[in-house]
Amino acid sequence: MVPAPPALADPVVDLPTAWYGPAIARFEAEFPGNPYDPEENDVRVVFLSANGERFERIAYPDGTSAYAAVLVAPRPGSYRPLLYRNGVLQPIEARSAYVRLDNRLPRGFLRVDARHPNRFVWDDGTPYYPLGFNLGWQMPDMPPMAEQLARMGAAGIQWTRIWASSWDGKNPFWAVNDPAAPRDRLWPPALAKWDALFEACEKAGISMQMVLFNHGSFSTLVNPNWPDHPWNAARGGFLTDAADVFADAEAKRRMKMWIRHAVARFSHSPSLFAWELWNEVEWTDASFAGRFSDISAWHEEMAQYIRALDPYGHPVTTSALLAPPSTWRAMDFLQPHLYTDAVTLFARLGWLPTRAPAFFGEIGPSHPARVNLRAFLRDAIYAGMLRNQAGTPMFWYWDLVEKHDLYGEFRTAARVLDRSRLAFHPRAESRPVVVIPPSPALALGERTWLTIRITAPSPRSVRILGARLDEGAYHRTTIDLETGQSFEDVVHVGQTGIEVVLPAADVVMVLDKSTL
Repeated sequence: MVPAPPALADPVVDLPTAWYGPAIARFEAEFPGNPYDPEENDVRVVFLSANGERFERIAYPDGTSAYAAVLVAPRPGSYRPLLYRNGVLQPIEARSAYVRLDNRLPRGFLRVDARHPNRFVWDDGTPYYPLGFNLGWQMPDMPPMAEQLARMGAAGIQWTRIWASSWDGKNPFWAVNDPAAPRDRLWPPALAKWDALFEACEKAGISMQMVLFNHGSFSTLVNPNWPDHPWNAARGGFLTDAADVFADAEAKRRMKMWIRHAVARFSHSPSLFAWELWNEVEWTDASFAGRFSDISAWHEEMAQYIRALDPYGHPVTTSALLAPPSTWRAMDFLQPHLYTDAVTLFARLGWLPTRAPAFFGEIGPSHPARVNLRAFLRDAIYAGMLRNQAGTPMFWYWDLVEKHDLYGEFRTAARVLDRSRLAFHPRAESRPVVVIPPSPALALGERTWLTIRITAPSPRSVRILGARLDEGAYHRTTIDLETGQSFEDVVHVGQTGIEVVLPAADVVMVLDKSTL
């Protein structure tokens, strides 16, 4: 149980609220040494505006014979790109002498809301409330991930979480069926897959939480991939023990190569929600060996490294439930995972803090075949939502979403978020309501606004007590969670509570005095 949020990093507050771009500058250039290693090739592009403003961006090898750099800037106009290597201006002209920034990003980038630090916000001030599910990797019997992302976007989903996994070719250190690939460099086919994923997210209107490293790569106990890892000394690598990965200088150097390249290549995308350093770091060999100081120090070093490179200030997090609080010191938001077959547990999810951003990055039943998945997913979504967590709990089993066509649950949840305007109520609090005749209920409210889920045996008249609303007339929107159908009417809040008719058994009601 987490009684209070661990100390997290302060929200970024000094970035622009408007951005223009992107524009790409490319230079036909090849330099001796490892093109991905900044110790050998620190390649950057300085973009000069007509009035002399300078914007520096990291350049990256784009898989051909060129270096590319992407610019998003606070002001539109023409910019002249200049190429630098190791601090020295290179006598190489860009393919285009100037790049233009004309298009404004609709909302900018996502970050922790400095005014309401339990929530997220776009740069233009639009609140962001994540709703979605995981899409960790490409399963062989599933549609292409780009198709899945399109279906997710059509269902009103605007968040997902994707791993840099080796088994589907997205780990840049793990060349698949390519024995000639250099082991000390990033693997271009993996990077190209990430290009396609970001493009698909942008088309679908989905924000991606990008998982840079996962536990199995450096574990011999939980989902162990370490025996096959290219860094394993037993396979010709440089690490004799997976537990050393957080402290070994060469391992950290290579990890920084990936982080730097990811920032250079993907940070300009408005579909990047956050950098996730690790999936479930508590299952690594280093954690089992009790090397928590190494893990915490690594997180602080890499978070600082990302922030020093990322010009757009995307949030940084990691995922764990059992890791010590020190793991979170340099993180921007809290992200535990939870698996249980007890569906009713989700009615008690209030133990996540609301004084800092927190939501479950993975949830699911421990034994999916034993539970009603639709009921499980529905209970989880509304429990997190009505506990004012920073986002809904995120279902893990994306294959089961497809198999059982659970998209309707997300479509209805998106409608609830829209009708309730829950994202605009960051200071709302849980209400210990009582429903008569007795029915399970969860509620989130303020003095003139309430969103409540009631699960009754059947449609019926009920009285609601304990909502703590100001008296008077309220506009009511009632959404049937089984069909997604909504109903509108006016109800009265008095001293004896709220008397309403439930048009269906499982509903979410929104009472709003301001919209009457």
